[in-house]
Amino acid sequence: MKKFTCMFLLLSLIFTTTAFAEEPISQETYAGYQTIDVEYLPDGSYVETVIFDDRFAGSSMVREITPFTAKTVTKSKVYNYKNASGKIMWYVKVTGTFTYGNGSAKCTASTPSAKSNNSSWSVSKATGKRSGNWCSATATGKHRMGNGEIGNVITKTIKLTCSPTGVFS
Repeated sequence: MKKFTCMFLLLSLIFTTTAFAEEPISQETYAGYQTIDVEYLPDGSYVETVIFDDRFAGSSMVREITPFTAKTVTKSKVYNYKNASGKIMWYVKVTGTFTYGNGSAKCTASTPSAKSNNSSWSVSKATGKRSGNWCSATATGKHRMGNGEIGNVITKTIKLTCSPTGVFS
């Protein structure tokens, strides 16, 4: 009877849905990051696009029960607009939970976000989409000049895609 009870508890833990209840990883400290693009602008500022592990993606991100051969992972992709000294002025980010393996990949949940880290930049609320093996986020950053006029207006859509073998782009 004890053997049956232990086996039942072990299987229950394996098949239980897991929710992440911790805060998202901050934009300044990425875990397992991979910089995939850096674009330098004429004024010395630059744009950096990064993919990173987001193990604590917030309580809205829930892993699904999947077959043993499939894997579930949560990743984020962020577009950072930085000034010439490397400080993030604003960003748009998409966090997605993906299941992949068995020759396919699927985005099971996604969360878009955007934020300004500087008072001279305002950022629209991020909107998101997901379909099949990808998810995306879109936001617009507007730079206010010292005289109050609008300078740069940048609308950015970032798309996070997972391949059937777990390669993210």
